[in-house]
Amino acid sequence: MSASTHPHFDDRGALEWHASWADAWAAARAARKPIFVEVGREL
Repeated sequence: MSASTHPHFDDRGALEWHASWADAWAAARAARKPIFVEVGREL
């Protein structure tokens, strides 16, 4: 899956959101940026 908007609300493109750890890791390494992990549960 590629980068996208936040899956639950419109963050107006503030961050690149990834649903796959591998995609997020690759993007972070390429940009030399840290990863923010959001964990929650869907009801």
